[in-house]
Amino acid sequence: MMMEEEYQYHNLLSLWQGGWMSVNGNPDIYIFQGYDSNYCLLAYSYDKEYGRGTFSCYEIEADEGGSYIRMGMKLCRMEPEESPYGLHISGWGSYMKN
Repeated sequence: MMMEEEYQYHNLLSLWQGGWMSVNGNPDIYIFQGYDSNYCLLAYSYDKEYGRGTFSCYEIEADEGGSYIRMGMKLCRMEPEESPYGLHISGWGSYMKN
């Protein structure tokens, strides 16, 4: 990744840091920067029937095409989205900042 691309990547992810609420009923997420300066996505879902929540953590990766998380063999692209939401993750849908 070129220096300018790396700067844009970190700048975009720093804007995405924080809590995000799913518009489509998918897991809510929290984006944070780890101790190693890599960005991660923490997904949280709550099962009302059983009264417990589950967590999954994914490292956010980047290439020339943008940012994504890897779920097994599947890549879920993360893209900025215009109003009223702000973030779109392919396969998961739209998210609003908390």
